[in-house]
Amino acid sequence: MLNLRATLPIAARKGDILQLMKEHDVLVVCGETGSGKTTQVPQFILDDMIESGHGGYCNIICTQPRRIAAISVAERVADERCEPSPGSDGSLIGYQVRLDSARNEKTRLLFCTTGIVLRKLMGDKNLSGITHIIVDEVHERSLLGDFLLIVLKNLIEKQSSKGSRKLKIILMSATVDSNLFSRYFSNCPVVSAEGRTHPVTTYFLEDIYDKIDYRLTSDSAASLTHGTSARGQILQRDVVTKSRGKKNLFLSGWGDESLLSEREINPYFVPSCYQLYSEQTQQNMKRLNEDVIDYELIEDLICFVDETCSEGAILVFLPGMSEINCLHDKLVACSQFGGPSSEWIIPLHSTVVPSEQKRVFLRPPGNIRKVVIATNIAETSITIDDVVYVIDCGKHKENRYNPQKKLSSMVEDWISRANAMQRRGRAGRVKPGNCFCLYTRHRFEKLMRPYQVPEMLRMPLVELCLQIKLLSFGYIKPFLLEALEPPKVEAMDSAISLLYEVGALEGDEELTPLGHHLAKLPVDVLIGKMLLYGAIFGCLSPILSIAAFLSYKSPFVYPKDEKQNVERAKLTLLNDKVDGPCNTNDIDRQSDHLLMMTAYKKWQRILTEKGTKAAQKFCNSVFLSSSVMFMIREMRMQFGTLLADIGLITLPKDYQKHGKKIGSLDNWLSDASQPFNIYVHHSSVIKAILCAGLYPNVAAGEQGIAAAALSSLKQSSSYANSHRTVWFDGRREVHIHPSSINSNSKGFQYPFLVFLEKVETNKVFLRDTSVISPYSILLFGGSINVQHQTGQVIIDGWLKLTAPAQVAVLFKELRLALHSILKELIRKPQNATGLNNEIIKSMITLLLEEGSTQQ
Repeated sequence: MLNLRATLPIAARKGDILQLMKEHDVLVVCGETGSGKTTQVPQFILDDMIESGHGGYCNIICTQPRRIAAISVAERVADERCEPSPGSDGSLIGYQVRLDSARNEKTRLLFCTTGIVLRKLMGDKNLSGITHIIVDEVHERSLLGDFLLIVLKNLIEKQSSKGSRKLKIILMSATVDSNLFSRYFSNCPVVSAEGRTHPVTTYFLEDIYDKIDYRLTSDSAASLTHGTSARGQILQRDVVTKSRGKKNLFLSGWGDESLLSEREINPYFVPSCYQLYSEQTQQNMKRLNEDVIDYELIEDLICFVDETCSEGAILVFLPGMSEINCLHDKLVACSQFGGPSSEWIIPLHSTVVPSEQKRVFLRPPGNIRKVVIATNIAETSITIDDVVYVIDCGKHKENRYNPQKKLSSMVEDWISRANAMQRRGRAGRVKPGNCFCLYTRHRFEKLMRPYQVPEMLRMPLVELCLQIKLLSFGYIKPFLLEALEPPKVEAMDSAISLLYEVGALEGDEELTPLGHHLAKLPVDVLIGKMLLYGAIFGCLSPILSIAAFLSYKSPFVYPKDEKQNVERAKLTLLNDKVDGPCNTNDIDRQSDHLLMMTAYKKWQRILTEKGTKAAQKFCNSVFLSSSVMFMIREMRMQFGTLLADIGLITLPKDYQKHGKKIGSLDNWLSDASQPFNIYVHHSSVIKAILCAGLYPNVAAGEQGIAAAALSSLKQSSSYANSHRTVWFDGRREVHIHPSSINSNSKGFQYPFLVFLEKVETNKVFLRDTSVISPYSILLFGGSINVQHQTGQVIIDGWLKLTAPAQVAVLFKELRLALHSILKELIRKPQNATGLNNEIIKSMITLLLEEGSTQQ
């Protein structure tokens, strides 16, 4: 193992790294993929501290952008050092990620996610016990990564001015953009190391077409099809049998080239780039729709590599989970990868459970080729050391946020040249490799941006703003303006505005007691607020489930051609007499959130009473993902523990001990006899808490919108031509996402929906929705304007409720009283469950009475 480590390119720079660390507080290490920087640099420092007699107080933290990287790198380093697994007795190596930790008092090198370091800052702003912080993969420019750099820069400047003890910082980048980080830290030194030890041959799309003799057919999704000849006659198809015995259809002719319209020619087609290629390839390039992923081509290419190339795993990069599933299904159905081979077609993305993620590192039997289909998680975070062939579609999905529209959208876009080089570098780890780029040389050289847009310039900043206030870093804008590339002022204003809106900030950017607790919960602020209110209003268990699903993902899976069966399964769950909402009236059936609650409750009961196999069988019967359900259980326990940490619930001593039987804490959190669960069977209270947490994320139909606001909204919508319920979010027309249980509803009990997320594709969609009652909005909505003459109440200038003036005034007074009570409860959490308070009791009574009138 020592000999192997010595051959890594970074090993030649060990002396330089250690010497520069003695002379400087900050060092940038730039090493291409395969240089060994991630595993070796932390060990250089650890070994040097031990050899110099300072091992006793050595405390190194190495941050990773993803949990799978933190765990796999820790395990690799422990293995290299011939130590037991991370966190075991006798091991100096540990890791800590959300929901999982392996460390002890003897841990001297801790691999963790960036968020863990930020949580450490809450307890100690100076990171007093830490000797070295290594920030790996800084080139990824993640939101938390760039935030951490501001914090570390301030720490270094502070220790320099005070002449205090020296925290050492090492930034590790896999790209040539290292000078950007050096300049940010006062031109600190840079150490560079070569990357891969074997050459990688690159084939661009035009090379691939020629190499495998691929013909792009006019009926292919990846072609700009014109479909008929000049005479309008359908072109005849020929049947050709390919080398692996699979029949493919292609058109014998594309029609008269001179009659093609502009929309039928690839706008990025540059004829001079393809003069040396075959006529077929030139025609492919001319008719290609570059925005579409050609799954037929990928399948053909994988089969070509499997048939003609020497041994080695294939790593395929695709943008997201749906694309991975699509290719996975195609390959499993292909005769070449059927049978035992199908077990070695392995998907890899962030939602694959850790035990499944580890399969990518295993070696297949000698007669089987491993194919890993991955998102950009495999770009730099992990190294699969038997990969020889990379197939790169050149796309990824990234979250973008429009602060003006207050709208998030998941966008599929081209990767940067730096990303492309990273992916290419995954080949050639064990021998000369090949990278097949499913984009043209012209796109790579002329059209791709040099580097990816930093997350701080395209993501919501709400949680960062909360951290700034919690850590007492001063005013939000000046702090964020210190970033490597500061966000836009509009994005900062949008985040600050939301924090005032949810009650996390008040006055001159002062953190409220609510904001103080929200900052300690590593979740979206709206979900955090929901958790706090769930504990206070006695319906914590269902809110734990809902919060976990909203933080993670929907548990429902949609097999091909099974959508109707999935929808039937959802309705069956909501009508369940044992675990479903106890009041199965129409309004309870119009809630994705109550569906989530019910699915978990039933799964948990079956798991507890009948075991894992029965729970798996239940999941299969109602199209639930078993792995998601187990992750939700973990998250419920984590959320419960976090609420206990801030004093809102008190865990029994048994559950405070490490190693208590898994699941027992979750069952305790579900116990209806606990004071924080006294109203778990009352859906009207649960949905009111949804409103309390998720407001201002409310949509309304015509009956729920004030006349002036409705007139303005109608002008920009398709309302006039529609016979369906049209929803608005106060700014624009919105649509219920097809995956929501409400997407096919024809009538709604109330004209109000609450939701967490809206996304924009061809329309603006609301993902998970629940119909909520007027009382919920009166109690937990925005500012109240009572219009005595019309008997109407206007909330936040646009939502309309009909109520007698005296009722509206009563709710206004109740809300003021609630605000004072909540401030006191959150300030003194030992009194957390406010159910002994007469005001809160009155509110719950009102909600229950409103619910009972709808039975």
